[in-house]
This record gives sequence, C-alpha cells and structure tokens, in this order.
Amino acid sequence: MYDEGGEEQAFAQQGGGFKSKVKYHFEGLIPLILLVIVAVLAGAWIGLWDIPGLDFNKPAKMLIIGKPSQITLEALGVASKDLVRYTIRDTYYLGLTPEHMLSKYDMVMLDQTNSSFRPYISRQLGSALEEYVRKGGKLIIVGNSGILRSDAPEAIGWRANMGDISPVDCTADIRGVPSCLQPIKVNGTIYTLDYEHPIVEGIERVPAVPFEGTIPFEVYNVSVLGNEIAYIQEGTDMDVMRANWYPGIVERRHLLGKVVYFNYDPGLTRAILQNTIKYLK
Repeated sequence: MYDEGGEEQAFAQQGGGFKSKVKYHFEGLIPLILLVIVAVLAGAWIGLWDIPGLDFNKPAKMLIIGKPSQITLEALGVASKDLVRYTIRDTYYLGLTPEHMLSKYDMVMLDQTNSSFRPYISRQLGSALEEYVRKGGKLIIVGNSGILRSDAPEAIGWRANMGDISPVDCTADIRGVPSCLQPIKVNGTIYTLDYEHPIVEGIERVPAVPFEGTIPFEVYNVSVLGNEIAYIQEGTDMDVMRANWYPGIVERRHLLGKVVYFNYDPGLTRAILQNTIKYLK
C-alpha cells in the first residue's frame, strides 16, 4: 500500500530544501555585497571614480547664524572655498519654523560674537538646533552664542536653550552670575590635549613656537561636558605656575550628529578651523 499524499509530501520537502539552499547561499553573499558597497563608496571618497548624485569632495554647505568676525570670514573665504560655501543669516530671518532652513545645510555655525545684539535665540531655533544635531547635523558654537532666550530671560545657557547637545555649559560664580555672561580677556597660548583628534592633527600649540609670544583671546569660564580637544593657558610657558586655564576647543559626539565648541574666535587659528570643517564633512 502506498501512503496517501506521499508524492505531494516529497515535492514539498524538495521545495523546502531548494528554498533553504537559496536562503543559505544568499546569506553567505551578504558580507561580500557589503564589502563591494564599502569599496565603491571608499573609491568615491578618495576620488577614484564618481557616483551620480554622490560627491564626497564637493564643498560643504554651511549656514552661519549671527555675525562672525572679519578674520573668521576671511578664513572661510578664498583659502577654504574648496571646503565650504557659507550663507549668513540672523536669527530673525529663520523665523518661527527654522527646521526646514537648517535641513538644507551640511553644518551650522552659531556665531553671534560680533553681533550688535546680545546672543539671543528663540525657543523655536533652540529646539530646531537640538533636533538638527539629533538627526545627524553638525554644529559649531562660538563663544557665548545662543545662551539667551528672546522670550524667557530666566533661560540662560546652552542646556536651557538647546537641550543636552552642547559640549559646554555655564556655571554660576559666588555671586550667582553665569560664567557665560562674563567675558574674560587674556593673552595666552592654545595647547593640544587630544593629539589624535583630526581637528588638531599635527598642531601641538598656537603660536607654534614660544618666541612668537601670545594671542589675545576673549574667553568664558565654561564647564566642560564633552571631549576637551585643546585648552587656553594664560601667558606663556614661563607663566605656567601662576597661569589660569580655560577650555579652548570641546567636542560632543551624539549618536548621529556632532557639536564642536570654540571658546575663542576660530578665525585666529585658520588651520584648526579648516580641519574642523574637513572633520565635520
């Protein structure tokens, strides 16, 4: 006697075996496919070939919110045109819906250090900057830019206005005055802390040699929440025993985005600013 349905069962088993074999071989190809994709993207990255719609070497699009110094604009000008193309807008231009504007740019620089107004941002802009970084955007903050809310005088500091994305924040002194409201003028030197970081690659100090003297900075005694890449020492090497130190460059990496903070005018260190743009690209 023959088992009823035996032929159908055998066919089903063969079909299942065939599907299993296809699935097995396809899963084995996945690492190879990923390797090919990585190789193609790497080749485009170093310029071996072009991928339509994908160009790693084109200048980054930067939105500058505020008013940078002339030396920063010069650093971002002709010598950096292969790295970045920038557009300057004030906070009022961004209006009540800045999310759409920010999404058009590869990176944003918030620099209100030379504005005739205090460093105000709106609640909408602060929230939009936080969302921009969370979604993978790159943000540069200069000095005390963005520490005040135009509609809420009690909200002082980056955490109060942008959430938990900034690499630094304000601290109150013994009188209760936030440090980011108290500019400090110093003549000093920048020293590298994180020698492996691309932003300061090959740069140990600024000025590069001791006999070149010091640089005039306007800094803030902010608290560090991220990776301190470089610091500012008041005076020279000879003043180390009685010098004051301040954070210079601080970075905070998020799941997708990055935020870099400059506690001085970034135009004073053109090579570092250009390295920062390359790193954020």
